[in-house]
Amino acid sequence: MIRLFIFIISFSSFIFSSNLSFEDIPIQEEGRVKPLDTFAKNQLLRIYGKRTLSDNDVSSTDWLFGVLAGDPKVLSIPVFYILNPEVIYALELDMTDGRKYTFKQISKAIELKIEMLEKIDEKSEDVRTLVEQQLLQIYFNAIHFKMLQSDFTCLTPIIPITNDIIAERLGVENGENVSFFKFARNLDKMRDFIVSVEQDPVSWSSADSSFFKNIQILQSLSTSSLSSNMLKIVPPVDSHHGGEWMSPWEIVSFGKLKTSYYNDLLISLEDYIDSRYKGNQSGMSKSIISYETTLYDMSSEVPSLSNLKRETWYNQANLFTSSIVFYIISFILVCFSLLFSPNILRKLSFLSVLIGLGYHFYGIILRMVIMGRPPVSTIYESIIFVGFISVLLALILEYFRKDGLGTLTAALSGIIFQYVSFGYASDGDTLGVLVAVLNSNFWLATHVTTITIGYGTSIVAGLMGHIYIFYLILFPKNRKKLLSIYNNTFGVTILALFFTLFGTILGGIWADQSWGRFWGWDPKENGALLICMWQIFMIHLRLTGIVKGLGFAVGMVINNIIVIMAWFGVNLLSIGLHSYGFVSGIAINLIIFSSIELIIGLGGYWVGKIRQSR
Repeated sequence: MIRLFIFIISFSSFIFSSNLSFEDIPIQEEGRVKPLDTFAKNQLLRIYGKRTLSDNDVSSTDWLFGVLAGDPKVLSIPVFYILNPEVIYALELDMTDGRKYTFKQISKAIELKIEMLEKIDEKSEDVRTLVEQQLLQIYFNAIHFKMLQSDFTCLTPIIPITNDIIAERLGVENGENVSFFKFARNLDKMRDFIVSVEQDPVSWSSADSSFFKNIQILQSLSTSSLSSNMLKIVPPVDSHHGGEWMSPWEIVSFGKLKTSYYNDLLISLEDYIDSRYKGNQSGMSKSIISYETTLYDMSSEVPSLSNLKRETWYNQANLFTSSIVFYIISFILVCFSLLFSPNILRKLSFLSVLIGLGYHFYGIILRMVIMGRPPVSTIYESIIFVGFISVLLALILEYFRKDGLGTLTAALSGIIFQYVSFGYASDGDTLGVLVAVLNSNFWLATHVTTITIGYGTSIVAGLMGHIYIFYLILFPKNRKKLLSIYNNTFGVTILALFFTLFGTILGGIWADQSWGRFWGWDPKENGALLICMWQIFMIHLRLTGIVKGLGFAVGMVINNIIVIMAWFGVNLLSIGLHSYGFVSGIAINLIIFSSIELIIGLGGYWVGKIRQSR
């Protein structure tokens, strides 16, 4: 396994080692340096609600470039999605088929309703209605879009040159457009015009008049772009190690152009934008190579090129989506195997879930390499990791038992966990920076990994309890199969207890080192302890013969409720030192989940008893 891990990392480093592309340009966002492709997807997610424009043949990076460069075609794409018709009515927008609107349409609506929106903003969050909250979200997204739109205006060729003398001094043809940056860095060549425009306008030449109009455009752009600092693509030079990255406007406005690295970097980027405007592929390639050379010469804080390209590829590959497709195929095949051709369909089902696990595993490995840490530091990561452990454990069970039970459990685990993870992936960047308490690879690789393996193993035991109940209801006479499921469930429960108990002890050691106490009755600690106590309770009931197969299966169904409450439910209390795990908006989902599990457990016990008696 270790050799396979090393091979995957080495192979992926070889694959992702070509030249930099526009989508790989590093940018600092929310404390992390990431490729521009990730940044573009995050902006789309915030404004559009999705990371891709599925209805348009435009990639997220092309969309971002179009917004930055003011491309009319891209700006005409409706990216403001309003689901609630009451919000549409409040903004007096026309009801479109897809309820999607362009920035221009939203801007006009906001202008007409600005007083209403400002009054809503003055209210406290507690008294705002759902419609008011959604109206404010659209309002702030529109402001965000406008700021984003201004981030490249200093490098975009939008200043028209209409005089031969000015064109000659700028090194362009008369009639061409130049950027703010190009005009500003060549002002030394136009000192005579600066002196002239300070005189009486009556004495101005045609060149003076043209120059004055250009200066007015410069002032207007500079004033309107004071807050345009979201596109932090310029790293600090090594002499300022540890500093904040800067946007192009910050470099231009704060007099940083005297540093040759900054100047060269923006020139390369300006040349790329100009070449892309003209459709000059050769010019785009040369400028991006120049940009890459300057970038890595100026700062050691830039991530490796292979890592940037690796993250871009990860964004576009959708490995976890591919894995759930194969899990669903496996589930369908294993269900059909109960009806006919059990051997062939069971093998095909096993192969399908194995392929899904491969996608799942590679996705986790890539995340580990990109972030340089174990993959269990956030709620989202814990979900995909627990899902992986559940599928892997079930497949190991299938490898030894070869009765279809493991494959069915694996497919169900993969589907459920991947589906849940998609909901958390829509909250924002899933490769975020760790909070301080989790910034320890040793403890992430021991306590957190061990306890999440315990979660995954516990969930597998719970799923096998479900399978026992449903199998008993459908095939009550097949006692041999029921006994096999019962014994397997018991074995997995013991394994789950081992990992959960061991992970809890390791957590106490970490707490002692970080917080000065081994145990403090923190909600997370109590949740982990409750899982251990319930599993010990069920194991003792089984060993003493108080419960048989059906009773033990129901106990494992209840075990699922305890695990989910310890994993997610304690976060709703908003207390304790495990603040990195706080989530909101899941109370209803937890109530629904617990209710369904109780119905399955208690109802299954009642129906199962009836089926057994008959």
